Amino acid sequence: MSLPTSQLPAGTSAINRVRVQGIRYVYLLKKRWWVLVLLLSLGLCIGAWTAMQQPPAFRSSGRMMVAGQLRLGDNAAAYSEELMNFFGTQIELMQSAAVLKGAETRVHALHPDLPVEQVKVVVGQLPKAAIFVMNVYAKSPAYASAYVDALMDEYMAKKKEMRQTSGESAAVAIQEELVRLEKDMKLEEEEMHGFQQKNNIGFLKEDGNSAATYLSILNRRLDELKTEFNLLQRLDIDQTLDRTPSVATGAEGQLNRMDSLAGAPGPLAEYLKVKQAINQLKADRQEFLQTLKPKHPAVVALDEQIAKNEAMLGTYKQLGQDAITSRRGAIKTQIESLDDNIKTWETKALDLAKRVADFDKIKSKIERTKVHYDRLNGQLRSMDVYKNLAQDTVLILEHATKPEQIQMELNKLLLIGGFGGLALGLLVLFVLDKMDDRIGSFFEFRERFPEPLLGQVPRELTKAGLDLLASNDPRHALLESFRTLRSSIIFLPIEGARPKTILVTSATPGEGKTTIAANLAITFAFSGARTLLVDADLRLGRIAKAFKIESELGLSDVLRQRTHWREVIVPSSTPNLSILPRGKTLPHPAEHFLGKVTDQLLQEVYAEFDYIIFDSPPVMAADDVLSLSPKIDGTIFVVRFSTSSARRSRTAINLLVQRQANLLGIVCNDVRLAESEYGYGNYYQYSAYRENADSEPLEPLPR
Repeated sequence: MSLPTSQLPAGTSAINRVRVQGIRYVYLLKKRWWVLVLLLSLGLCIGAWTAMQQPPAFRSSGRMMVAGQLRLGDNAAAYSEELMNFFGTQIELMQSAAVLKGAETRVHALHPDLPVEQVKVVVGQLPKAAIFVMNVYAKSPAYASAYVDALMDEYMAKKKEMRQTSGESAAVAIQEELVRLEKDMKLEEEEMHGFQQKNNIGFLKEDGNSAATYLSILNRRLDELKTEFNLLQRLDIDQTLDRTPSVATGAEGQLNRMDSLAGAPGPLAEYLKVKQAINQLKADRQEFLQTLKPKHPAVVALDEQIAKNEAMLGTYKQLGQDAITSRRGAIKTQIESLDDNIKTWETKALDLAKRVADFDKIKSKIERTKVHYDRLNGQLRSMDVYKNLAQDTVLILEHATKPEQIQMELNKLLLIGGFGGLALGLLVLFVLDKMDDRIGSFFEFRERFPEPLLGQVPRELTKAGLDLLASNDPRHALLESFRTLRSSIIFLPIEGARPKTILVTSATPGEGKTTIAANLAITFAFSGARTLLVDADLRLGRIAKAFKIESELGLSDVLRQRTHWREVIVPSSTPNLSILPRGKTLPHPAEHFLGKVTDQLLQEVYAEFDYIIFDSPPVMAADDVLSLSPKIDGTIFVVRFSTSSARRSRTAINLLVQRQANLLGIVCNDVRLAESEYGYGNYYQYSAYRENADSEPLEPLPR
């Protein structure tokens, strides 16, 4: 069953639309390919006729080749051209209006007896060769030949003129640049003289070197003082006096200055002497204690001397500590003084370096300007020499050939005629497609009709009308399609009772509704169901003719109450299938369908049969089906490929829905087997199995 368009996955609508349109165009080309062939042939014929009407023309050709050039060194001022697009540029120049006009003037000057003609110039390049070919088409051979030579000469003259103009422009530009450079050099030299007057370059460099040396000495002295200051902060007086004097350089030289404090006269020296005396007295006391007692007068005298010296030691220690503090303060003052001195000299050194750099910059600028001046001056002198040399990159290889007569633009006119005919054919097909809204393929049907798809009846290639199904019908695909349709009706996804009365209709005549109604009734009968086929097309019904029924009585007589329906029912050759033919035509069947007789008929046959199939007239032909369909359990709408109009079918379906008809779905008729979703044509082995199987009686379908 087909899904509505709204239930399709996102994004498939646009893809399907393109696919459907493409398939429709393919079918259109297969069906109307002769339109393209006819218009293409017509276009070629018109092109050939137009070419034959053209006056005869003559063609003369000349050849030019790209030649090498003599280069006079890298500094030679040679005329050059952009090489990447060289050939395309030269071809455009050869075909330019100025060159063509000059060639025409040159022909008139050299050959005044030749009348001026309209010519066509085609310039090309030989493949894999640096050779240009000039083709000139004219009405007279003499003018074609003369124009070729004039065109090549005019091109060479134009190139020379361009070269001279370019050379003169370049020389003027170089001279202007030289004048500007001379002014720049004069200003730069004046700037250097002014700088030298204010600054002695020799003294600047010497002072700069001296300042750098003196800054190095000051920095080294500053490092030494900082080292000494740090030692005075970290060592106490005893650590200072206990150090052994040594000779050192660098940072250790500062320690020697600390040693000098202990050896110089003053508190530190006295402190050191008293400390050494105490140590000596203590040593003597230890010797006395080895032989004398602690209370011995000599030992007691030593103890008193030791106590006296220790008291003196404390006084000298305080004085020594004050001396170290004073020394540290003096060093700090020296460090600060050195910092100020270093900053002053750094400023002076930077100023000297800046003035030296300014001098070097002025000098470098003068040298660069001079080099540029010398190079341009050399190029200007070389240009005068190079002007006398041939710089033509393109030379004449062959002059005008002997003119030959040709048919002017035959291939072009044929090509134009062919493309024009093809385009016209495509346009005609496009217009026909827009005017024709018939459903051409199953993909197009799925795009335009979201209603459920009940079945697909395949196309049968027959010369006469389609024969009705038989019990052992060899048309396997056709038989299986109606079995599928029967299953779709029996197992409809609906709640409540299944439809027993089914009406088959279509939009317009000729869409196969009668054949489908008859074969559907036969298929229900094959399953064992009691089936009644009613011909409700009371205007042009053909059920009686299809089943070869000769009775003149039928539904029309029942509706006019001239007979009972049981008396006009005709059994068919198919078991379980009965036929209620049309009878005589009625002028206004819709009034009868709205009457109570129709309601009573439906009630009675509903109880007698399992399925009642109604073949009704087309919806767009009369109001009959719109009056009958609301009283029927379900309606099947038939769409025939390549016949049914999509617009009319949609209108008919909308009318059925508006009249409260229960539309069960759509049946596609005349479907190509290649398009069918069921693939009936791929399983013929089941047909052979069916033919060989034993025939068994069937049980009636569930009701």
